Amino acid sequence: MFNSVKDVLKFCEENSIRMIDLDGRWRHITIPVERFNEDTMKFGIGFDASNYSYAPVEKSDMVFIPELSTAMVDPFCEVPTLSMLGDAMVIDKEANRPFD
Repeated sequence: MFNSVKDVLKFCEENSIRMIDLDGRWRHITIPVERFNEDTMKFGIGFDASNYSYAPVEKSDMVFIPELSTAMVDPFCEVPTLSMLGDAMVIDKEANRPFD
């Protein structure tokens, strides 16, 4: 649906979208539109993977990287919300790597 963060933010402003829901492997993270920016695409949204049964507590620091092309307005949310799929990534020394 979108090719850039700028496109996403413009759409959100024009359609009064207030939240962005990032879905992955049947779990999700919801953030206010104001937190979504270019850094989201580069560094992701951090989360504790042990809370989602992805990893043990000792190795639970992960990030979620959204896929802009999957964005769609969620018709079932009370608060106007844009949902998109993405990838859970393991934080690694050289670069983040995809979670198995």
